[in-house]
Amino acid sequence: MIELGEKYKLKKIRGFENSDNEYYKVIGFYNFETVICENSYGERFVFMKEFLIDPQKPDDIYSDLILERKE
Repeated sequence: MIELGEKYKLKKIRGFENSDNEYYKVIGFYNFETVICENSYGERFVFMKEFLIDPQKPDDIYSDLILERKE
């Protein structure tokens, strides 16, 4: 469960290299599925809850999001 004031990492996308190990602190809820987060530099972001790693499911580190590369 995603909670206000807690810090979370973002899930990874299969097939993409991601060196982002930053934590994002949840500072608000926009609606049932969307959270407002802040990084350690004070920058604010909006994420779908499903993209944050849930501490109750720590092994679920990959998003179901499928991206297609076009050249």
